[in-house]
Amino acid sequence: MEKPVKEIRENYKRYEELIGEIKNTSIQTITLDELKGNHQNTRVKKVNVEHVSVPEKLELIIESRIENKKDFKFKLRAPEYTGIPFFRFDSDGVAHYNRVPDVELPNQKVETPHFHKFDSDGRNIAYKTAPLEKATECDALLNDISLCMAHYCDESRTYYKNEYYVEIIQTPPTELDFDSHKDNPTEGVQYE
Repeated sequence: MEKPVKEIRENYKRYEELIGEIKNTSIQTITLDELKGNHQNTRVKKVNVEHVSVPEKLELIIESRIENKKDFKFKLRAPEYTGIPFFRFDSDGVAHYNRVPDVELPNQKVETPHFHKFDSDGRNIAYKTAPLEKATECDALLNDISLCMAHYCDESRTYYKNEYYVEIIQTPPTELDFDSHKDNPTEGVQYE
């Protein structure tokens, strides 16, 4: 079981301000052109974020699996406040259990995709928005990372210049972008 985050529990008002107010990224189009140090199968990019009323440094981190473009994460961090992301989205992965009192175990389970935020006790709580509950809308979000990022922008109040959605390019322009499991360059070729 995850331990509650002390910094959030002890200063929840600051957390609410981080979440509730508008945040702005330093760039609008983010290209995932770096590899994650401990996971060479994952592209990553970290960009600076400015909060309208909190002067500390914030960052937005985007991660995406190279071979499964539907497996991605969006994370907001405030390193001076807490060492872990204070708000995040997971498109894929294991279910999260919200360990809260008076909720039966089957109702604690939240499958991916889901968002993560913290409650006033510093507990990490996973939840789904209405579009993530509807199969067709959820499928559309998972098939287009920029569309899903727009949903994240609205949920986290993180934009570019207060009003524009952030866009994500999963493969840098210096590399080919194809799914090696689906594309067969010799398909349909007759050999004698």
